[in-house]
Order: sequence, then C-alpha cells, then structure tokens
Amino acid sequence: MLTTINRSPIPITFHVLATTQTNHMLMVRGTREDGQEGWVLPHGQVPEGRDIILAAREAFLEATGCERTLSEVLAVTPTTDDEGTLNGLTYVLDGGVLPQLPSRDPRDGAGWVPMRELYEPPALYQYAIIAAGQRRRLPLLVNADRPESAFV
Repeated sequence: MLTTINRSPIPITFHVLATTQTNHMLMVRGTREDGQEGWVLPHGQVPEGRDIILAAREAFLEATGCERTLSEVLAVTPTTDDEGTLNGLTYVLDGGVLPQLPSRDPRDGAGWVPMRELYEPPALYQYAIIAAGQRRRLPLLVNADRPESAFV
C-alpha cells in the first residue's frame, strides 16, 4: 500500500505543536481563526503527491528554522462547511517537548510564546495541548501503515 497521498478530494492540513517543560509553545506570526493577526502554530497544507510527514517537516523547518521529528498525532478533526459537507481534514502533529527554552532563537517571525499569553487558542489547539500534557499520542498512519519518513 502507498503511504503517499497522490490525490485527495479534500485538503489535508497540519499544525505542529512543539512545547517546552517551562510551558512555552513554538509559534509563528499569522492570521488567527478570528481573522486577527497574532501567534499561530506553524501549519500548512499537504500538496498532492507528497508524504504528509515530510511536507510537515519541511514547512515547519521553513517557518521556524527548527528541525523536529513529526510522526505522531496529538489531535485530528474533519472539517465541514455550514451544511455539514466534509471539506477538509486537519491534524495537529507532535513536535515534541523540550526540557527548556533553546539557547538558539527561531527564525524571524517565529518565537517561543508563554502559554499564558495566548489569546483564546482554538479548540483544536487546546485539545492538542491537553493530549501532549497527558502524553497521549497516536502514530500517523496512511492505509494503516507508517510512512517510511516516520523513521527518519
């Protein structure tokens, strides 16, 4: 079975949650759900013909300047339009927990933001933060198999 998604009738989106034991999240400047500019998790959409893990790792590295292993899921949700028609699938991938803030700053436009300073994070982020705190993770599978990139 293939673990690369060559075509999809719906967009597949990912967000990456990387935290520290001192309650900071690695975030980037972007547009929040309320349309306002602010801090959001590094994210992107999986292009057709790309491996979801490699696409997420590349987007995360480009946005933050940080390299992370991204082969486990903290939260996943199908998204619908106002009539309830499925129009997307969104994952929050586990970017890991560091013991403390890294000495090297992330790329411009990214930063380690204290969780207490977040402006009403979306429910999906909240569920992912809870899952990370409770160490509840699921392997990212495609066709019930781990993509080879999970073992990089």
